[in-house]
Amino acid sequence: MTAWPRPSPRTDFGVAAPFGGPRATAAPRARRINLFAASLGFFCFLPYPSLPVGNMSAIQIGNVLTFFASLGVLMVPWKRRPFFIYPVILAPLCLATFAVAVAGNADVSLCLKCVITWAVACLAVLATQVYGPRHAADLLTGIAAATVLHAVIGAWQFYAFSQGDFPLWRLYVNPSFLSVQNNAEIIAQYIQRPFGIFPEPSAMSASLAPWVLFWFAHRCGLVRFRFEPAPWQRTLFSAAALGGLGLIIVSRSGHAAVTLAGLLVIAFLWFVRCEASIRTYPAILLVFGVALPLALWFGGQALADRLGGKSELGNSSWEDRTNSLKIGFSLLTDGDAATAAFGLGPGISSPLIQSLAHLEAVWSISLTYVYETGLVGLLAVGWIGSFLLRTWKKMRCDLVYLTIAAVWFIGITLTTSYWQLLPLWVALGWLTVWPEICRVPEPFRSAGGRLPGSRLPVRPRSPARARRWTSRMPPQPSPTGGTP
Repeated sequence: MTAWPRPSPRTDFGVAAPFGGPRATAAPRARRINLFAASLGFFCFLPYPSLPVGNMSAIQIGNVLTFFASLGVLMVPWKRRPFFIYPVILAPLCLATFAVAVAGNADVSLCLKCVITWAVACLAVLATQVYGPRHAADLLTGIAAATVLHAVIGAWQFYAFSQGDFPLWRLYVNPSFLSVQNNAEIIAQYIQRPFGIFPEPSAMSASLAPWVLFWFAHRCGLVRFRFEPAPWQRTLFSAAALGGLGLIIVSRSGHAAVTLAGLLVIAFLWFVRCEASIRTYPAILLVFGVALPLALWFGGQALADRLGGKSELGNSSWEDRTNSLKIGFSLLTDGDAATAAFGLGPGISSPLIQSLAHLEAVWSISLTYVYETGLVGLLAVGWIGSFLLRTWKKMRCDLVYLTIAAVWFIGITLTTSYWQLLPLWVALGWLTVWPEICRVPEPFRSAGGRLPGSRLPVRPRSPARARRWTSRMPPQPSPTGGTP
């Protein structure tokens, strides 16, 4: 009798162990990889503290982890994988630097430093694309733990600011961002807007908003993972969603309005798709009668002083933001043909706008990228956008995916200008591998075969009716030429 070999045991992370090898030898390695994925998600959301490199840049712990995590792209084929997004982002920056070197009208060393900073920060895209599909649970666990930490620190800041104190101000060491330590007294006495362990409230909101909406969509059943999270992980995701949303609201960032708009879309989708039964009525009353009105009320109160100009600061930051975008666009369009094609050059827009309008920089990531890389960079942005559009179509035009992608894009376009923030690039990598992490949404039909808002089930076609329909079909000729 032939003895068939036993199947090779599989480890916890989906890779087959050596034939005949014990499972115990693969389990410790699997635990180490899972721990690394969780640490990757956690430290990518902690821009402080860091190791300063020069006067305008630093190495974060997340930068080190993303470097080692992205080495996995050298060991797998790139066919039908979204790894091409990383070189697509960097290619226009390199071409713009070459154009500046040829023209000789700007500081090439500044361009090279800026390109290196972009290359290091965007490694988070590759790291997420490598570890996201197989280790999504661990990656999300680390991100959620970091979000809860930011919410706790933000609550501490909210209380300490009322006392005129700034807790943990010595922790904020990163020259890549505007110095928090030098402005600690101003923040505690006048600004008084909590932002966790981030450079400022806008950067925090743009970094956390996509993930807050993702966790809310998961709790509403609109996003289904290809893996099954543990009960404690679901509890952690819920705590991160609530804590992140509360921190975004009390930060009084303009991105809070965008986040609440996305939350309204998710709530509406949940209401339309939920089953019309007596069990869902209390949940509907709780969500639309208590939770959403409270969130909108607190959000309106938090933004009232900035929208209405009741505070001493008013909406001057938004005016400066708008002016920086206009000046950056004029710098691009007023140049020659080479400037229109290749842009101003990486990092060149900041000193130009400082000399013209005394502003720090163009307060946008995507628009700064286009201003500094020109038409070539615009084509790269369009290429990435078309890939995200194809991914959206692959998910059957899921509105949850579209909402989260729109909130992320508004964050990098109108909310923050710090491209060194790794959460923004982790979100981009997550959007590119979304179909490998989440299940394709089912057709627009609630459970039990009921149509949304209806108690009557859809009547399927009976077998007898199907036979009657097939009996009316004309006779088909047989292969021999006769009639069967």
